[in-house]
Amino acid sequence: MTPHRPCPHSPSATTNANPDRAATPGPGKASRRPRYPRDRCLPELFEEQAAARPSAVAARHRRRDLSYGELSARSDALAARLRAAGVERGAMVGVCGSRSLDALIAFLGILKAGAAYVPLDDSHPPARLRAMAEDADVRVAVILPGSACRIRRLATRVELAALPDVTAAGPDRPGPHRGAPPPTSPPPSPPPPRPVRTAATDCAYVMFTSGSSGRPKPVALPHRGIVRLATGDTGGSRPTPDDRVLHAYGLSSDASTIEIWSALLGGARLVIADREELLSPPALHALLEAEGVTVAYLTTSVFHHVARTRPAALRGLRFVSAGGEAMDAHLTRVVRAACPDTTIVNFYGPTENSVVSTAHVVDELPADAVSVPIGRPIPHSTAYVVHPDGTATDIGEEGELLVGGDGLAIGYLGDPELTADRFVQRPRIAPRERLYRTGDRVLWRADGELEYRGRLDRQVKLRGHRIELDEVEALLRADPCVGEAVVEVAAAPGPDGGEDDPRGAGSDPDTGPGHRTLVGYVTPAPGLGPVPVEEVRQRLATWLPAPAIPARLVELPEFPVTSAGKVDRRRLAERLAGTPPRPHVPAQAGAPGGTPAAPPPGTPDALRARLAAIWDLVLRVSPAPTSDFFAIGGDSLLAAEVVTRTLTELEIDAAHGSTLVRALLRTPTLDGYTAAVRALRDAPAPPADASAVGPATAATAAAPPAGVETAAPPSAAATARRPAGAVPRQPAETDWERETLLGFDLPPATGPAPRPWAPAHALLTGASGFVGAFLLDRLLRETDARVHCPVRARDARHARRRVLAALARYGLEAPADDARLDCFPADLAAPRLALAPDHADALAGTLDLVVHSAAQVNFLYPYAALRPANVDGTREIIRLAAPRRVPVHFLSTIAVVAGFGTAGVRDVPEDLPLAHADRLTMGYAESKWVAERVLQRAADQGLPVAIHRPYEITGDRRHGACNTETAICSLFRTIAETGLAPDIPLPMDFVPVDHVAAAVVHLATRRPADRRVYHLTNPRPAMLADMVERMRAAGYRIATLPYREWVGELVRHVAENPTSPTAPFVSLCVDRGNKTDISVKEMYLDGIFPRLGRENVEADLAGSGLDCPPVDSALLDRYLEYFFTSGYLERPTGAAG
Repeated sequence: MTPHRPCPHSPSATTNANPDRAATPGPGKASRRPRYPRDRCLPELFEEQAAARPSAVAARHRRRDLSYGELSARSDALAARLRAAGVERGAMVGVCGSRSLDALIAFLGILKAGAAYVPLDDSHPPARLRAMAEDADVRVAVILPGSACRIRRLATRVELAALPDVTAAGPDRPGPHRGAPPPTSPPPSPPPPRPVRTAATDCAYVMFTSGSSGRPKPVALPHRGIVRLATGDTGGSRPTPDDRVLHAYGLSSDASTIEIWSALLGGARLVIADREELLSPPALHALLEAEGVTVAYLTTSVFHHVARTRPAALRGLRFVSAGGEAMDAHLTRVVRAACPDTTIVNFYGPTENSVVSTAHVVDELPADAVSVPIGRPIPHSTAYVVHPDGTATDIGEEGELLVGGDGLAIGYLGDPELTADRFVQRPRIAPRERLYRTGDRVLWRADGELEYRGRLDRQVKLRGHRIELDEVEALLRADPCVGEAVVEVAAAPGPDGGEDDPRGAGSDPDTGPGHRTLVGYVTPAPGLGPVPVEEVRQRLATWLPAPAIPARLVELPEFPVTSAGKVDRRRLAERLAGTPPRPHVPAQAGAPGGTPAAPPPGTPDALRARLAAIWDLVLRVSPAPTSDFFAIGGDSLLAAEVVTRTLTELEIDAAHGSTLVRALLRTPTLDGYTAAVRALRDAPAPPADASAVGPATAATAAAPPAGVETAAPPSAAATARRPAGAVPRQPAETDWERETLLGFDLPPATGPAPRPWAPAHALLTGASGFVGAFLLDRLLRETDARVHCPVRARDARHARRRVLAALARYGLEAPADDARLDCFPADLAAPRLALAPDHADALAGTLDLVVHSAAQVNFLYPYAALRPANVDGTREIIRLAAPRRVPVHFLSTIAVVAGFGTAGVRDVPEDLPLAHADRLTMGYAESKWVAERVLQRAADQGLPVAIHRPYEITGDRRHGACNTETAICSLFRTIAETGLAPDIPLPMDFVPVDHVAAAVVHLATRRPADRRVYHLTNPRPAMLADMVERMRAAGYRIATLPYREWVGELVRHVAENPTSPTAPFVSLCVDRGNKTDISVKEMYLDGIFPRLGRENVEADLAGSGLDCPPVDSALLDRYLEYFFTSGYLERPTGAAG
């Protein structure tokens, strides 16, 4: 079982000001602070409410209620589940989904387990969510029912839909318990977990803010910060048991915390709104009235939109606040006039100070006021306005606002430098107090109120999102089609919307007339033509939330400059005024749901519109016709999901799945994909005796369908920036011998000879992966070498964090001596691995050993897509090792010999020269086949080489920790979920990963690298039937079917569950191999796959004590237990835990 370790806690998080310190309102001061439960945590305070009113409704969504007692019991059950999975105090646990009753259970259950929750809202693009999960070190995630969670490399996944004692799912919600009646009392559950001792200064949750680097920054917030806010009473904001509180913010918005916790800690009812209700004032009005909502914390944009279109919608509230950006004084007056009995408050505060720092209760606003003051510090918060030298300003003087008090964040996770820069001490104004530099320009008014005047830096707030303009500019400049970039804020053209506005009440508050938007100014990249502005905006949508994507991109040949040589932003604005805006699009371009209405069926654009809707659903980005799938956030697994949804929606034979994937790789634009789909859809029907779910013909699997080659090609810019997955068309017949040419001569050997038997320096590729983590662990324990690890990363710190996270993910210890681990950014597919020349030369001059385990592993991609990383990368490793003839140990795969079996060769000894590449079919196996031959050619010139071919690498013997993103694991999951298994003689030749690592390191340091090949297989394997029996013994009910019938059930299962981890592997079961009449999967069945010799491995491991354990019941049960505890498989009901 892998423990999930806590993040470091900042000792300065406890140095906030004394909560009872009195101060007089005015500059640098806070009002007298009433006492509050400063040293208590959120779950403890919630349980007091649950004990006092267990049957009271805690939350309501779509006419479903969740009582305080239910919420308490269900969150207890989840906490127990998390603790059993190894979650420890301080761990970061993701929550994937959207606002719902289940999200409340998840948040509270995570806190009760002593961990911190990290909201990962489904509305974000998958690429951004993966970056958020990585930067917050999320190893465990709770998956809410209905979530299409695409976060990978999780140690544990807890699917709420599979936990009936936890989820609030009912008839109107997705999940396996759809038919169950709504619960009316707390469900039966095990005793509450033993309370985890947490402190008020422990991290309770993590929110992300915009960063100038182009990547969101994770902010760790303590329990104390939200307790101080939820139990405070600014202008009567604190809810009571008689109140009903609107929940309108997304999970990843920090303002959701005040909605949720002020309601739950006050005994009130939380009313969850859907997005459609927030976008339509009439619908919002109906919801507020129907549910009797009395308290609402709104974004400023929603507040303004309601004020313009239906201000009376807020009349039934006793309290409403606005926050996120400056309040418009005129619109605030409109709401005050329409709602005279409603308290209106302007909240101000950064994420780094737990949502709210200051507040202004709106009583009267002068007729000439343009904005609303941001007010005074709320209880237990402080505010100071300072000059650049750190001295306090006088009344009426502008300065930077510094905030402090009990809401202050712990800091930015994994970024101590940025934390130290933004969280400071200013002894001249606040001795011993830690403060956050907001970067906002403010001044103290004579009445003791703060007035917001703008930003000191390039940060703005739009639609409740904090946006770094420098971040947007950095991402624009990084686009290969763009040279220089400037981003500014501009007011959208058009009159202020109202009841008579033709867009009126149904318009979106974020895109209606009068709102503020971003405008980008760009110049073309040198040597390229005009900037494809829509393509550029689509690529921005991969990383940025919708408000941060410029609504307009204005292309200029060059930027005007001032006499000082700086960009003249004033003249840019003047040029904007003379540039006609592009036509209005009904929704914010780049945002989910922004695709225009589909053309009528049968029109030329109807198919493209249907496919665009699928791309939008999967990528959370609305594509343009020329949008590049991979540039706007796609990858191989998302490609598999898009293809699966396409086949299902258009009722195309599943056998064509890999054909569509390859077409998407060749021409990754929406237009290109549409052409490929149209060619398949319009192709002649198969013969009458063809199986509806059987394999495609060899020709179909190997070549594109007729018409695909006429698809619109990607633009020159798209070709220039095409990722590894987007490849040119591969020839129908590859010259495999030509592919294996080394391409250069090895230089004469120079320098000191390497010492692989006692290495001082070793290079290990792939250290952030499954096998690489165990190889690293073994190298650190068995040698004294300093291990150098090239990693795909932004910088050295990010590279190290990725490697350490991989070690932790599989229960391996970080090195005690930091100096022994050298991690640095690199690119396997780039010349010299993208290393600086002096860095590459230094490595070449010191290495004693190279273990090359990195590869791009993908069973869908063709050879041409994998060649840059897997073949050319191997050539670069050879270049690095060649000058001193450093031994290279290469991790290959047993799949390279699969062609022998279909060619009729029954026995393959280790040293038999490779052949039959034309029978392999899978691009991954082909790339490894070529890489082996390239290494053998280097060995012909004197490079010491050894090749290790493992069979199915599985979990370690101690914990059973597996890489669950493999084809065999997906097979087990499909069997568990469907209760059906194929009746086939599939060998379970499992080699535990710790045995593979031990064997490779032993051979690398004890035996000469003399061109030997080692078959790392299991001499005592099992069969699939053995695993099925162990699954039955664990409580599963499983029936067996003939292979073809089972494949039909597999296709139907994936069609119903397109986000299933099995989707990328369906092609293995329906595609025929080249020159064969069987599927790829059948190539590996007993009797077809050749028998593998083990003479070399047995001879060279003799006496080492490294014996591969048999694949027996004990090993299979250990793997099943890991699947259960990690959440990959759900333990069958009634099975012992």
